[in-house]
Amino acid sequence: MLGRYDSFFGASAGASAAILGLLVVALSIVNADDANPTTRELRTVLAGSAFVVLVDIFFVSLVALTGGAVVFALASMVMAVIGLLATRELIPRAKRAGNFARTSRTRELNLAFATFSVVGYSAQFGLGVALLAVPHSHALQRALVLTLVAFYGSALGRAWVVSGITRRGEAPTGLATAGVKPAHADNASQLAWRDGE
Repeated sequence: MLGRYDSFFGASAGASAAILGLLVVALSIVNADDANPTTRELRTVLAGSAFVVLVDIFFVSLVALTGGAVVFALASMVMAVIGLLATRELIPRAKRAGNFARTSRTRELNLAFATFSVVGYSAQFGLGVALLAVPHSHALQRALVLTLVAFYGSALGRAWVVSGITRRGEAPTGLATAGVKPAHADNASQLAWRDGE
């Protein structure tokens, strides 16, 4: 019954594994030259939530290749529970790290990521239960597949923020106006910082 999605699940398992590897490398690189423990913790928490999403996608996609709709539903339910438990641990840590502080430049985005995690895993669990009850429903199968697609969007958004691509070349808050050069900036960011003086 799920045969129509075999290509998707195969590609999804491979892509999620590749992105997981890239996420680990990106986190290592951006944290290597950042001595600020607060910034490192912010990135680590966000990377942790992206990691959980990608692991969900990977295992659900991989397990779905081994069986039919019932296996897909069970895998989705198990990973949704794991995702909710991980989110329950990560949200207080994110709050302590300042991800949701009013002074955070990405407060709204961090709140959106946290909300999406809770809503997304809850929806995945609910759809898994429904598919378990009605395994021949094409609509429920499609809805669970689209949940994985939405998870990809969330994981890529978090990875983008973690990698710091949107902040490359920016001086830390308050330093640019004071004329102080960031001590930990690499050559490329120093050039970009000087250009902005």
